[in-house]
Amino acid sequence: FLATDAAVEKDCLHETLGRVTDRTFNRVTVDGDTSPSDMALLMANGAAGNGPLTLESEDYPVFAEAVESVARELAKEIARDGEGATRLVEVIVEGAAGEEEAVTLAKSVVGSNLVKTAVFGEDANWGRVITAMGYSGVDFDPEVVDLWFGPVKVFSGGEPVAHEEAEANATLAGDEVRITARLSEGNASATVWGCDLSYEYVRINGSYRT
Repeated sequence: FLATDAAVEKDCLHETLGRVTDRTFNRVTVDGDTSPSDMALLMANGAAGNGPLTLESEDYPVFAEAVESVARELAKEIARDGEGATRLVEVIVEGAAGEEEAVTLAKSVVGSNLVKTAVFGEDANWGRVITAMGYSGVDFDPEVVDLWFGPVKVFSGGEPVAHEEAEANATLAGDEVRITARLSEGNASATVWGCDLSYEYVRINGSYRT
């Protein structure tokens, strides 16, 4: 539930929530499953006394960015609070042919059980990331992909880059992990969020019936 004291036209609220949801809540995956109760609401009570905002209002971009900023933080908290999660995982794809392709690639990585377990085990396994990108269904040239775990570059030009393995693995030791893949297909980018896959996830989901 998101609420504002600004006065906002109904159609403007609806359009804003749709755009924001696509860029935040719809870019979260914990285990690939969904719930019939998943929803997002944006409400405005008009208590601020401003003239009702529309998509054409001069102040609309400020309002839209504020809504997206709040939604982005909430989306990250959803991923961070995943069942049994010990780490928030952020995957960034840059240089994709289009935003849709970037989102698909990033979701394929963050949703991969092998990537998620590698993060849990603090193993900066570039092979699992490249493999997840490969089966995403997006056409790209792996020979021109650069890949980082945190600030440590581990893959470039179709082969692993010389690096200190312990340094790369150390980027997975904190409670937030960032994986960045840079392609050479275009100028589009996307960020998605997920979490690792732990023993606790199996215990939680194996110990109750719905």
